[in-house]
Amino acid sequence: MAKDTTKYNFNGKNNLNKRSLAKEIIEKYLSENTNKTYKEVQTTFNQKKFGYGGNIVLNKEDYSFWRKGKTDSNDRFFPPISFGNDKLYINNQWGIWNINPFIEMATEEFKYDIEIIEKKEEVNNSKKDKKSENIDYDFPHKNLLLKGVPGTGKSRAIENIINNKLNLKNHKENILRINIHSASSNADLMQGIGISSKDGKIEYKEKQGLILNLIERATFKPHQPFVLILEEIQENSLNELIGDLIYLIEEDKRAKDIVADDEAYEYQELVEKIIKDNPQTAYVEIPYLVNDSTEYRKMIMPNNLYIFCTSNYRDDKKVIEDNLLRRFEVLEIYPKDSVVHEYCKELFSQINKNILKVMKEEIHPDRFLIGHSNWLNVDNKEKFYRAFLKVVVEFKDIKEVEFSDFKEIVEKLPLVNELDLSSYKALIEDLQTKAGYDFL
Repeated sequence: MAKDTTKYNFNGKNNLNKRSLAKEIIEKYLSENTNKTYKEVQTTFNQKKFGYGGNIVLNKEDYSFWRKGKTDSNDRFFPPISFGNDKLYINNQWGIWNINPFIEMATEEFKYDIEIIEKKEEVNNSKKDKKSENIDYDFPHKNLLLKGVPGTGKSRAIENIINNKLNLKNHKENILRINIHSASSNADLMQGIGISSKDGKIEYKEKQGLILNLIERATFKPHQPFVLILEEIQENSLNELIGDLIYLIEEDKRAKDIVADDEAYEYQELVEKIIKDNPQTAYVEIPYLVNDSTEYRKMIMPNNLYIFCTSNYRDDKKVIEDNLLRRFEVLEIYPKDSVVHEYCKELFSQINKNILKVMKEEIHPDRFLIGHSNWLNVDNKEKFYRAFLKVVVEFKDIKEVEFSDFKEIVEKLPLVNELDLSSYKALIEDLQTKAGYDFL
């Protein structure tokens, strides 16, 4: 049987199917015509040419009458939205109608811009065809936190999992990588409010965050792995950024055995169905930010969404919250001597041993270790001076180690005997000259 998979861009939202487009058009019209009465809204939208007997937008009274005598749980309407003193329900069955007359009204009468971005018919003759879209994978570790000093290959380890364990090398669309920093916000990652101006009128629109979008896509494709990568999580509080998710990521709270079809269900409809089919499914409720409805949306965590985080030992003042440590498998990643070039392997091995010895009175002396990534291709003196300069700057400016301690760590190492070890300043100037930074 052929099905229409046309997608639309409208009102700042992309890849809308027919029912999503219809809902967005109606909600935009209502927000721009708050002076209209419910009867006027009925006249505009509840026309039989639009399908389903003209029951497109109903107020609470008409909706209650429509529901009278019905025993099924599928109301065929989205949750109500406030409109003046009324609560209006928008029909969600546009996926089975010809939406073209409705689009014509929106573009010609309302002057709305609607972009058709994909128009095609796909034939789905069997469940086997559907299954062929799946990606084989077998990786049991849903929540991983890789910790260690910079340059120990944490991100590379995640790439190996993605490519070799989850088989997503050719499916980058299933992967979302976010670098956490001090300006990261919940509005960017989860949900926020977008503000725009058109014809002198300010519009407030709800903006779906990157992570919520990934959760939605993963829910609709439960047989494919999806990956959320959060890099450098020590730079901000994940409790503030993704607090609602932290509760849901535990194994026993994830939604399993999901049967999904983005042609049959809207996302919120699917969530409601999942919870109804399995009442043990954990969920959290999140509010509508622009709509003043008292209704809340439910959010679940699909079992096929992996969350991988990296954290750098750099600033001891940055603390990873206890609730994260309890919910993640925490793996410490240490420097590897074996991958360092032979030219400096002995030095690299000895410097980390000396660090642990000299810094033994510190809390967690392993946070002072040197990562191996800058030493992989150090095969001559000039490259050594450049790599060693980064070590000196890190100990001086980032780790704020006294020069006497640093000197004790490095003074007897191979390749260091020709350097000026009288002070940080003298050493840095010496290294910059020998590394070839003659433009200074």
